[in-house]
Amino acid sequence: MAKVIEKRPDGTTVIVVPAVDASELEVGAAVDVLPRSPGSAQDQLWPVGALAGKLPPIEIADIKAARQEALRGKTG
Repeated sequence: MAKVIEKRPDGTTVIVVPAVDASELEVGAAVDVLPRSPGSAQDQLWPVGALAGKLPPIEIADIKAARQEALRGKTG
């Protein structure tokens, strides 16, 4: 679990992450930070980063088709 150590006036938040969680990171690396809901367990977060580059991107046409299919399912 990361620990917030500083909140800067520009909105930047500085955190410290345990070495085991950050062993692959380089200084200046960009990382995704997922917000947790109050009361949720850390291990319940979906590992979005684990899927990066493994699935094709979702296109707007895919979203439209899924919505249309869902609407047909509700009315039919």
